[in-house]
Amino acid sequence: MRIAHSVFVASLFALILPLLQAADYQQTVLSVPPREKRVAIIGGGAAGTSAAYWLKNAFPATAKSGVRVSTTLYERNDYLGGRSTVIPIKDDPELGLFELGASIFIERNFNLANATKRFGLNLTGLTEELPFERGLGIWDGKDFLFEETGNKYWDMAKLLWRYGYSLIRFNNHLESIISRFADLVYHGKDDVSPFYEVDTALGQFGLETLLNETSSDYLEKRHGYSELFVRELIQTATRANYGQDVQLLHSFGALVSMAASGAWATEGGNYQIFEQFAYRSGAEIKLGSTVVSIHNTTEVDESGHYVKSYVVTTEDGVDAVYDAVLLASPMHLAGIDMPFPNAQHAPREYHTVHVTVIAGVIDPSYFGRTAETMPTLIVTTGDPLTSNFENGEQPFTTFGIHKYFDDSGESVVKMFSSKPMSESELDKLFTSRSWTYRKAWEAFPKLFPIVEAKEWPPVVLHGFDDDSNNGVLYVNAFESCISTMETETLASKNAIRILREQWCQDTSCVFFGDGWGDSM
Repeated sequence: MRIAHSVFVASLFALILPLLQAADYQQTVLSVPPREKRVAIIGGGAAGTSAAYWLKNAFPATAKSGVRVSTTLYERNDYLGGRSTVIPIKDDPELGLFELGASIFIERNFNLANATKRFGLNLTGLTEELPFERGLGIWDGKDFLFEETGNKYWDMAKLLWRYGYSLIRFNNHLESIISRFADLVYHGKDDVSPFYEVDTALGQFGLETLLNETSSDYLEKRHGYSELFVRELIQTATRANYGQDVQLLHSFGALVSMAASGAWATEGGNYQIFEQFAYRSGAEIKLGSTVVSIHNTTEVDESGHYVKSYVVTTEDGVDAVYDAVLLASPMHLAGIDMPFPNAQHAPREYHTVHVTVIAGVIDPSYFGRTAETMPTLIVTTGDPLTSNFENGEQPFTTFGIHKYFDDSGESVVKMFSSKPMSESELDKLFTSRSWTYRKAWEAFPKLFPIVEAKEWPPVVLHGFDDDSNNGVLYVNAFESCISTMETETLASKNAIRILREQWCQDTSCVFFGDGWGDSM
């Protein structure tokens, strides 16, 4: 799912320590050099791996002055990439790898697009070449309310005929918001303060009105778009991207879902982007290492000063001490014991996605179509267009054809659904199946509107106050606003900018800018 397009949020970071000199009777007295700062990153997905990379660029080991930083990246799985995961088709890597989760990004996702270029990764479209590729079909359980033909001019004419001026007006509205957002987020300035609270970021980027009301209220009531346009076309995008209908999803989620131009994936899997972030960061990477607790302690540094630090304990009982800890995983899924009041914040409820991947022969008659006229991607309608489904419940949210085998006539199809698909449902969709793969996961938050600032999860879980410039940050706090691979890299950049602001006050750090530096 996750037509993972999105544009969003900014982050910053810097670091340094002072070299004190005092001349007295022709003598120069140097202070004891400060010890190296130690950072733990917990989570090897988009947020954690990119944080390690930004950290390296904010505090490069080659810098002649500034703070020295060592980084340890903990990942409980034996692979990097988080929710960007691939599986071999039919358990055979020779048949190709198949993306299960975070499938695509868009041209305007600067960090991901830039990463693929810098890391030498090849881009690909959403599907391999198919014998018949007709695009999108919006299905209400009986009829296709709209379907593409593969002819872009005819398809645009059909869109305008069905949805009228709402389509043109919305495209202009969307472009203005995305352009403004990109200008604010993708900057190369070191004088822009990072955000320490989610609510601060929303104000900084003018997002409050996009997050405090539902998409249906914002689009239909506030801006006067037609119900037909919102409940069919926009809701198709929100269901495909977030599995949520417009009367539940906040309006920013709908706008992000519609920002689909120039969608790409990384050939072989998007996880490679995050592997490269991690490997190029110089961090010590601990795969298969589950963190079970984080607690604060006090150390004495080389100068005899008391320093607030944090003990990270793994499942095998190994302790390590750090100056800063970045939690780059959904807090409720991480299962880490943290005795900090801010860590007891009620978690944002996550949406469970059931992924079913099939290699089999599709029965197009289920949709009233032939093999030649089947849409490549079918998205079911949501509320209130559910009366044609049995018991008013859609069997799936999306049905996407991704690959075709000439020799067997089989297709590889990925389906997303809000509950497990039964064998009987699958038998109706396919005349035969040679391979079935299932996975359920809490893919992203339920993006319902939030009005009160206190409802957003905290960015600072502990520290970074008047008593200490060390602390614990929750990188994934921003995922409660919007969940994409790109915004995870932006949230991680913000975390690094917080460290930079905290640690560079008494020394000169290198210019951080957009975070990319000269790293390759």
